[in-house]
Order: sequence, then structure tokens, then C-alpha cells
Amino acid sequence: MNCMAIETIKVSSRGQIVIPERIRKHLGIREGTTLVLVERGHGLFLEKEQDFLKELHTDKEKLGWLMLSEKSLAKLWDNPEDEVWNTYL
Repeated sequence: MNCMAIETIKVSSRGQIVIPERIRKHLGIREGTTLVLVERGHGLFLEKEQDFLKELHTDKEKLGWLMLSEKSLAKLWDNPEDEVWNTYL
């Protein structure tokens, strides 16, 4: 079941935050749990390391294809003489 909670928290003078107890209990976050902090756009996302690694493993093949596509299309994208691209940039 997907559950979403919204909480307001403050950052300490040392850059620390406290994850509210209710959320820690719900997600099974205990002392020593390793979290991954991801900066995405203007947001920050925290995820348990084990969940992050599962998702990363699942998306590994997709990421590989994207990297190959980007590399093969770089010549077209980086061509400053292409008038078609210049109209959209």
C-alpha cells in the first residue's frame, strides 16, 4: 500500500534534519539505517539504501540503453551547423 505523508521539518545550524517518529516507524527506519539522499531538480528525496539499490538494479538496463542512445546521437545534437536544431534551441 502506498502511503504519503507530508511533514514540515527544520534544518539545524549544522545542516541536520529529524525524520518524524511516525514516518520512521512506518518505514522501518531505525538507528543505523542507511539512507540515500538524491537531489532531483529543486527537490531532495530520501530513500532507504536497500530500496534505492533494488530500483537501480531494475533500471540498470534502461540506463544502459539511454547512455548508448545519447552517445550515438551526440554527433547530431552537437552539430552547430544544423539549422533544424537551431530553430528549437
